[in-house]
Amino acid sequence: MKHVEVVCALIQNDDGKIFCCQRGPGRALEGKWEFPGGKIEPNETQEQAIVREIKEELEIDIEVDELLDIVEYDYPNFHLSMDCFICHIKAGEI
Repeated sequence: MKHVEVVCALIQNDDGKIFCCQRGPGRALEGKWEFPGGKIEPNETQEQAIVREIKEELEIDIEVDELLDIVEYDYPNFHLSMDCFICHIKAGEI
């Protein structure tokens, strides 16, 4: 079975609120909620991947605080491993 490794960011603000996104039209699971993130590129650590993905998706700089959990899930066609990081905004605004 194919193995896909991804990362997601639980971006916490100073008030303790966590940022979450709703999937847009035309995407798989349209309208569902998710934390931002994406796939890990070759020769990239999980932490580097989440910083890059958030910069690409949200145009902000984040700092990784800690690994919260690793979610493992079997879809019909692949196995997913998702590293979930607690992060905070270093520069920029959502």
